[in-house]
Amino acid sequence: MSIKKIYKWLGFVSLPILSPGLTFFFGTQIPRSTGALRFTYIASGILSACLAPVLTRLAQRRDRRNAIIEIEAVISAVADEMGMLATRPAETAKRLTKIQERLITCAAQHANSKARSVFYALTADGKHLELAESHKVENAPDRFEKRYEDDLLHAINGKDIVYIRDNRHTEGNLRIDLGNKCRSAIVAPVYAGNEPQGVLVIDAPNPDQLTKKRVRESYVRAVARLLGTAHAMGNGAAGGSGTGVPQQAQGEQGGKATRITGKES
Repeated sequence: MSIKKIYKWLGFVSLPILSPGLTFFFGTQIPRSTGALRFTYIASGILSACLAPVLTRLAQRRDRRNAIIEIEAVISAVADEMGMLATRPAETAKRLTKIQERLITCAAQHANSKARSVFYALTADGKHLELAESHKVENAPDRFEKRYEDDLLHAINGKDIVYIRDNRHTEGNLRIDLGNKCRSAIVAPVYAGNEPQGVLVIDAPNPDQLTKKRVRESYVRAVARLLGTAHAMGNGAAGGSGTGVPQQAQGEQGGKATRITGKES
């Protein structure tokens, strides 16, 4: 077991149980002791009572620091490629593709060590989704079956990030299958300004690996926006036109996509 896992186990599993027990034990010994031993029990009781909340606070600070580091890494990677855009205009299309690759990789790495990610872009007519970039997804479908595609188009229209706790138990809500029967997923609409560009999908093998508590919605949204901007710029560089998502008839679809921001299915 790694040092990080041991620390996490102590901070979130054992100490919430161990700390109150130690505090109770030291408290029972105080009336039975005198002098220096009594003072030792009092000090030990105070320390044991403070240990769990202090370590929990330190763990939270560490998580926030790690999240900031990950965001900085994304910004740095994108900034490097944007610098190339400014100095080497002939390589614009190549650099924008590289930015998209970096972004979907960062999205997966932030989510989970076993997570995969894929970006499906809207076709020129805005009626379909086609594979644009993928990370660790072998044999990803070039296009989805119509029932899945309609649900994803509806999710793009809703603009909300959807967290899928378990693909096998969605209760009629949005589900996604990129192969290998991954159980949890995140579906994030990809926009450039107000113009839809496609959808970012992140998945992981087990249920509840990609919940809102584990994967920050603000991070996913930021990556999706950068991804959309890079894709729109790439379309412009290639002489393409803007894309849009057609509204579903009467707002109906094959399955329901969550419309509440960040809500889990």
